Amino acid sequence: MGFEKGASLLEDLTEKAGGCAVMDGGFATQFESHGASINFKVWSALCLIKDPHLIKQ
Repeated sequence: MGFEKGASLLEDLTEKAGGCAVMDGGFATQFESHGASINFKVWSALCLIKDPHLIKQ
């Protein structure tokens, strides 16, 4: 699959999801490796609030 084909599929998915799509591909593992705590039911929301800089890492 080429880049353009993949980008088109992602655009289609985002459009079908109402303009926003959340994808998880090892997010918890990466957050935890950078020191974030994932011991809560809403760990991803808590990380976005308390440690948004970790997303860039």
